[in-house]
Amino acid sequence: MKILSVRIDDDLDEKLSFLMARLKKKDKSSYIRQLLEKTLTEEMLEVLCKQVGEKDMSTWKAAEIAGISLRRMMEELKKRNVSGYDEQAMKEDIEYALD
Repeated sequence: MKILSVRIDDDLDEKLSFLMARLKKKDKSSYIRQLLEKTLTEEMLEVLCKQVGEKDMSTWKAAEIAGISLRRMMEELKKRNVSGYDEQAMKEDIEYALD
């Protein structure tokens, strides 16, 4: 495990303390890691969906990078109103799946 030091302002610390108290969290480091994981996962999905929408990447490849199923990736694309799935993308997905 790597160590990362981060400085936070008073406003962010108040928000963190509020959430920890309401959620009855005791370990600040553990809770921050959970929040960071959740945020990074969401950001990764956003970037991957954008790349699929711009036809820079197939849906299958994006799902693999994200570590999720193809079905879940398609749900993420739908949730973000990304309609980059066309015949060319389908061919790339099929070719990728067969390799």
